[in-house]
Amino acid sequence: MTRRASLPLLLQAALFAAALLVLAVRPPAEGTLLLVPIGAAPSALASAALAAGARLVGRGPGTSLVVRGARDRIQARLRLGDALLLAAPSPLCGDEIGATA
Repeated sequence: MTRRASLPLLLQAALFAAALLVLAVRPPAEGTLLLVPIGAAPSALASAALAAGARLVGRGPGTSLVVRGARDRIQARLRLGDALLLAAPSPLCGDEIGATA
């Protein structure tokens, strides 16, 4: 009997965790965004973001870029499959450009 009761509880916990993950990485309409290259070079992403009026904030994990701007304007400059736009939480996203070690 406890086995049946635990399955719905596990499913509910998994759904809750998935919802939290989606909310955590959902990019804001305007603000700091993480551009993760998928089918485009990081330099092409930087050019597209700058052309959309975004400001380059720094490097993110791997080859990703941290930018500050409007999500819709940046998305309009990218082709489908070029990059993944995610929220860029400050503690997790790389160093600032121009920062000295």
